[in-house]
Amino acid sequence: MQQPNELFTYESHVDPRPIHATTLVVTLGAYGDPGHTQQLVDTLIVNHLDSTRIGHFDTDKLVDYRSLRPTIVFAGDRFTEYHRPEMTLLTARDSAGTPFLLLRGPEPDFRWEETARAIEQIVEDHDVETTVVLHGVAMPTPHTRPVTVTRWASDPALLPGNQPMFGSLQLRASFPQMLALRLGEAGHHVIGLSAHIPQYVAMGDYPDGALAVISALREVSSLEVPTGNLQRVSAVVRAELDQQTEQDSDVSEMVTGMEEQYDRFVAGHRPLPTPPTDLPSADQIGEEAEAFLRGLDGPEEGTEPGTDE
Repeated sequence: MQQPNELFTYESHVDPRPIHATTLVVTLGAYGDPGHTQQLVDTLIVNHLDSTRIGHFDTDKLVDYRSLRPTIVFAGDRFTEYHRPEMTLLTARDSAGTPFLLLRGPEPDFRWEETARAIEQIVEDHDVETTVVLHGVAMPTPHTRPVTVTRWASDPALLPGNQPMFGSLQLRASFPQMLALRLGEAGHHVIGLSAHIPQYVAMGDYPDGALAVISALREVSSLEVPTGNLQRVSAVVRAELDQQTEQDSDVSEMVTGMEEQYDRFVAGHRPLPTPPTDLPSADQIGEEAEAFLRGLDGPEEGTEPGTDE
């Protein structure tokens, strides 16, 4: 087994030859990770399952640091703890002991085609049968309704009974989408799971999105990923959102409109309105929801802490 290419390296202590897994889960960041869907899923896998890092991509060659702006700590009179972004490959076992691979990290800014070829080599070397791409997407949907998950695949036969929500759209591509296309062209199976995250809370943790994609992941791959205390945190977040909605008439009116739209879709099985071809940036979402999100920065005095993990 050879290194996929110069961008990817197995860890020095790892012999990749005996590592085999039928499923590769991809949580590479895209569109700002609405609701921190990918981040929350990553945390559950790393903290609650047996997992080991087996390789990494060279982010110095792939990431625009001036755009991503890695964090660094200023401690009094000096800088410490520079957090370099990492794009890593892990091997893990689910709750039933089934092995799978996890590819996590930031979305690469450069050399997409080479990165896709490296991942294709990883898929082939480790006998991966299905690659599953998980992420959230900011949508005009209310937090008071179940999270919808759009399912898509390199071959519609991989999703029997699936009813597409949208027609043909021209979008600004993300790397995971382009990767799915390239793997499909090479004859590999790819399934995508896109959780619809309420646009007005897309900048913060939205546990319901992570719970929805974990449930969908179980359906398409049979992988059992524990949810830890995410159900409890989800209830706290929903309660905080409900409280903020009740206190702001403008937000309440907006949420009511989204509820009516959602309910019409469920009742009539009609597609939701076509999303914009260019998803809103974090700044745009922040401007639209600044007043709403201000109250979610932390619990008010006398209330129980909510979303901190």
